[in-house]
Amino acid sequence: RLRHDPPREPPISLLGFDALHQLPSPARFLGLLRGRSAPIKAVLLDQGFAAGVGNWIADEVLYQARIDPRRRAHALSAAEARRLRAKIGSVVTTAVRARSDSDRYPRAWLFHDRWGRSAGAVTARGERIRYDTIGGRTTAWVPVVQR
Repeated sequence: RLRHDPPREPPISLLGFDALHQLPSPARFLGLLRGRSAPIKAVLLDQGFAAGVGNWIADEVLYQARIDPRRRAHALSAAEARRLRAKIGSVVTTAVRARSDSDRYPRAWLFHDRWGRSAGAVTARGERIRYDTIGGRTTAWVPVVQR
């Protein structure tokens, strides 16, 4: 079906900010989080919150921001929200610049070690990776880093 004004009509109008091109200001980002009581991992996966953030990106962003994926979005501090916002921008930008060629992602990224769900999985730094289901999705995270 043809749309007269796609950005103003569903389904496009129902999408949240574009994670690559339209990161909200730090104050606006904090405000968006304050309105969400779900675990932060589930919020990041909600395309009505941030369009373009998928499962591995959410895990990577939370790992780099040092935030436990089970934490409630509205409970994040202003400093944590700023860190999270910055990591959304940097992870998405890096992935796009690498043209989604994972061989070009930084070696320290959780991305390289998160696959397979093995009981002994560790990061490049030797940190144990834990696997849980959050927001209906498998979540890879590192408890010693993410609090």
